[in-house]
Amino acid sequence: MNDRLNIDTEACKKIIIEFIRNYAIEHRRSGAVIGFSGGIDSALVLKFCVEALGSKNVLAVILPERDSSPANIKDAIRFAKVLGVKYIIKKLTPILSLAGIYRLYPPSFIFSRKFIERYTLKKRESISKRTGKDLFIANIEGGEDKELCKGIAYYRIKHRIRATILFYYSELNNYLLAGCANKSEWLTGFFVKYGDSIADIMPIIDLYKTQVFKMAGYLGVPDYILNKAPSPDLIPGLDDEDALGITYKNLDLVLESLEQGYSKEKIMEISGTCDNDIERVLEMINKSEVLRTNPIFLKMNLKRII
Repeated sequence: MNDRLNIDTEACKKIIIEFIRNYAIEHRRSGAVIGFSGGIDSALVLKFCVEALGSKNVLAVILPERDSSPANIKDAIRFAKVLGVKYIIKKLTPILSLAGIYRLYPPSFIFSRKFIERYTLKKRESISKRTGKDLFIANIEGGEDKELCKGIAYYRIKHRIRATILFYYSELNNYLLAGCANKSEWLTGFFVKYGDSIADIMPIIDLYKTQVFKMAGYLGVPDYILNKAPSPDLIPGLDDEDALGITYKNLDLVLESLEQGYSKEKIMEISGTCDNDIERVLEMINKSEVLRTNPIFLKMNLKRII
């Protein structure tokens, strides 16, 4: 890790554990629910909740669907068992099928996963070429292109259904819902509004992705999770860095440098990126601001109107 992104892991650990524990005490919650994908962010949050509240008071909810990687499901179960936490597996395929979501793309039970991955790549390339837009930015902005709209609808509903199920289990057990968003995702808009952006607490929201990896290694998250390429696991063949169009290492250095208010020249020197990369990251931050805001309320002075 670049020295600029170094953190005091032990101090960070204590702060996050205290944060989770204090929230649970203040709001009289008996434990915590985590939507566990088998990825590094949710694995780290799961570990922190166990440290803060005890394994008997933590529930890992695994929510696979048709497009989920079988390896991720296996890893989630394996790590939940290592930690000694209760876990539930709820398949979302029937709910999503009922909503008609899977009719938008080729069925995986007919075509191989490799075929679906190639199909996804070609579809992304065609949308980008047709719209003339960076696909990540296009997903934030939306637009009239029908294939773009289909893609957005296809993956966002998955996050929102997951959020609904997670809140159900948190309320059923009087548990807090711990979200798993990190700082890199939050600043760039790499999340779904009213999906994985909602929770009672976000324990790792102030950690860049590269810092998440460091903390996870420090806390003993196993290699079978640490060594995987981060992926939203919503569409076969798509991982985080493909979607973002930049490595997390470079992205985090740009984000941290922007936070420090450095000039573009200084940022390029620190991060090893070019002017176009920095402009693109700035565009992500600016255009995703709408995703980080609450609904816009209309306020009227009714006395004046009368």
